[in-house]
Amino acid sequence: MEIYGDLHCDTLWKCYRRKSDLDDPSLNVRRNPSFKHLQTYAVYIPDGTEDPYAYFRAVHTYGEEVLRRYPDMHLCHSGKEIDKTFAAGQTPYIYSVEGGGFFGEDMLKNERIAKNLKKRGVAFISLCYNDGNHLAGGINVDFGMSELGKKVALLLRDAGLTVDISHLNHRSADQMLELLPDHVVATHSNCYALKAHPRNLTDEQIKELIRRKGLMGVNFCHHFLSAPREAKISDIIDHFRHILKLGGQSVAAIGGDFDGISRVPIDLPDLYAVADLGIALEKEFGAEIADKILYGNMKDYIDRVL
Repeated sequence: MEIYGDLHCDTLWKCYRRKSDLDDPSLNVRRNPSFKHLQTYAVYIPDGTEDPYAYFRAVHTYGEEVLRRYPDMHLCHSGKEIDKTFAAGQTPYIYSVEGGGFFGEDMLKNERIAKNLKKRGVAFISLCYNDGNHLAGGINVDFGMSELGKKVALLLRDAGLTVDISHLNHRSADQMLELLPDHVVATHSNCYALKAHPRNLTDEQIKELIRRKGLMGVNFCHHFLSAPREAKISDIIDHFRHILKLGGQSVAAIGGDFDGISRVPIDLPDLYAVADLGIALEKEFGAEIADKILYGNMKDYIDRVL
């Protein structure tokens, strides 16, 4: 495995909460693995946050302060910048927002916020977290997208940001997929057909992502992978096999959710063990498909969209 790309981790948010940095030994995602690594750092905004945009700015600012301590790490805004960073022997990263409920009725203000997110290196954004909000329904509620949510989703697409459906309930996710012809992904969700959890996607939703040339990052969370037993790399392989069976060779990716989940697979405890996942993927699907899952599909999407 030469390069590993991940669509989602909560590492910088965890650092923000603990006032620590990437050398914190308790983190799943630390520095300097033995392979090249492109990480998407999520700015998680908890349900019920009084001023979600101020919270975003606080977490993002702290994250940038942390990452500036490591001169080898570089925020990238395009595939070309990522290639240049890797060629220099350095480590690229991008951002996402998890729970972007800070958009209101003022569409001019929304445009300014979207431009600011883009400037700060945000590539992916979800409209809500699990409890939902005035824009869309999350997995803990049964309502769908509002008219404002639809307007905001279209605004984000026009601004070059990609909408993430991972925390939407199935009703809202279906509406989002009906609304957007592109610029839509699921950064960290698994297959509902294998594990009937509301955070997982139905076969039809996966097929719609495939039609839109999006991405689906398989999540390492035990609860989204397996039966009550401990999850293993083999469970992750099962979900990739199902995505490929549906025709998802060009959308299957990694969305590990490290530092945001309470139970990781017993044989995949942190970033350093991802090489074992790469070996398992190559053994199961061959080197070409394994490379697409581990990095190629994510990079192709960034080249086309970001």
